[in-house]
Parts: sequence; structure tokens; C-alpha cells
Amino acid sequence: MKKSPTLWDRLLSPLTRPPATQDDVVFGTDFLLQLERLRVAALKALGGGLREGHRLGAYKGGQLEFHGHRDYSPGDELRYLDWNSFARLDRPYIKEFAREESGVLHILIDATPSMSLGTPSKIVFARRVAALFAHVALASKDSVHFLVFNGHSAPEHFPARNAKTMTQAVLAFLQRVECDETHFDGARARSEADAYVLRDAASEFLKRSPRRGGVLVIGDFWQEESEIAESVSRLTQAGFDVSALHTLADEEIEPSAKGELMVSSVESGAATALWFGGDSVARYGEELEKHRAAVEAIFRKRGGNYLFASSGTSIEKVLIASLRQRRWLI
Repeated sequence: MKKSPTLWDRLLSPLTRPPATQDDVVFGTDFLLQLERLRVAALKALGGGLREGHRLGAYKGGQLEFHGHRDYSPGDELRYLDWNSFARLDRPYIKEFAREESGVLHILIDATPSMSLGTPSKIVFARRVAALFAHVALASKDSVHFLVFNGHSAPEHFPARNAKTMTQAVLAFLQRVECDETHFDGARARSEADAYVLRDAASEFLKRSPRRGGVLVIGDFWQEESEIAESVSRLTQAGFDVSALHTLADEEIEPSAKGELMVSSVESGAATALWFGGDSVARYGEELEKHRAAVEAIFRKRGGNYLFASSGTSIEKVLIASLRQRRWLI
């Protein structure tokens, strides 16, 4: 039986620019002040996900917040009686309170070799987006946890923290996040373990029994669609609300190469001769859009959000407006 073509059989990226080396994770003071006025709204989850405002829950800790009124019942403590309402309406009401419960945002960052491509590179864009969401979450008194995966070494964790003063520590951590530049011998095929980098990252994440909340996956999603679907399903079945920020380099979206090129994969090191001419670029674009649409459908069908942006997108001017429009930030 003939084997079905893989994603890379259908779509080989003609990438010609060298990896970018920018480390621009730092934000200006004005931008940080702007972020502090925003809230992460769309990444909701059971048991403490980020919602519009803070969740209210019955647990010890946090500050008491007024939650509403209910009718007085015999046995209720009189100290909670709303005397102003009683004097005005001649009917007893009890004031109810709940403790403010902070949310948690888990950010999974793809640091595989392909993320080094682009100007600025996809990994630089991923770090800046991660910093954006982390800063907003911390400013909202929520916790942030990072997992960085590259497919070759053990994923790196940055523990959940919920203090606003942790912003600089988070930025310092993200500044150190780099792509794994390990290349395989071109004559050796990728092993099964290397082929399932996203699946393995999801397994590593769940192995630590993290607190349920929102999960944001930032990457280029150059994995088979079946692997992406399996990984997202495992996370949603575990009670997490999973969303994606899908980024590609400009040259991946619209290749400018012409003629016959020998293209080397930054993931496997394998080289392939490709011809760019006639309608081949148009066919490439069609296959790319099919894959992008499939990735979006995987997340949306499981209740998550999805946003596609090139690594050259201006976060300050374009991304925040897009996220607000799509109800990621309010």
C-alpha cells in the first residue's frame, strides 16, 4: 500500500536567508504601561483560567470581593445584612462575598531549528509575544509558566509566578531562549522521537500535573496535522483551554526564490532540489494555506483561539490591535 505523503513531501520550504540574531525582547516603558491596562480574556479554563477580570472562587487566600445580594434566611449572620437596603426597601438582604482567585497561563514556546528563520526570526517574534502575554497576566495578578521545547533536549521550564515584580525575571528568562541549532546528518532520517516534538512537549507538560488554566502554544507548526491534533486533544481532555499563535517567516509565506535551488532543511539537514518557476509558487501557496487552515481548525474545533502572523508583524502597532479584535486582550 502506497504511503500517504507527509507534510514535508507536500510542502518544502525554499528558505534562503540566514538565521536572524536579534534579541529584541525588551519593551519600552510606554509599551509596558499600555500592557498593564490590558487583560487576557479569551484564554479561559476550568479551575482558574484567565477570564475577563479575575475568577471568583471559594478557596482560602486572596482578597474578599463583593459578589452580590441574596434574600435573608433565618440563621444568617447579621453582620452581613445590608442595612442600607433594608432601610430603603424594608426587606432584608444578605451581602455575599467571594475570594479573588488568580488565573494561570501556560506558554509553550517552539524552539526547534526552523524557528531561527526570518528577519526578525520567528523565535524573536515568539519571545516578544510570550513577553506580551506574560506581562499582561502578571499585571493582572495571574501566574505564568513557560515550557520551551526543541525536540532534541529536555524541555526547559520556568516556574509559575504571580508577582508583578517578576516581570523583569520573565523577560530575562525569555532573553535566554534560543533555538536548538542541532542538525542531523543529512544521510540519516529523523527518528520517530524527533518527528513528534509537539506530542512529546505536551506529554512533558502534563507529566508535571500543572494547575489547570489557559495554554498558549507559540510556534511555526511545521508538524504533521495528525500530531498537532493529537497533542491539542490531550491538553483539552486534561482540562486546559488551548490556543495557538502561528507564526511563519515572510520568505516562508511568499518565497522570492526563482529557478532551481538546492534547499537544505534546518530540521533534518536533508537537501532537496526544488524548482521555482511557472505555477510552482502558486501551488506552494495553496498547500501552505491548506496546512494553515487545518491547524486553525484543530484549535477552533477544540474551543481554542487561533491567530496567524508573520514574524515581521509589529507587535506594538498590529498584533495588539489584532488580539483585541479577536478578544484575546481587552
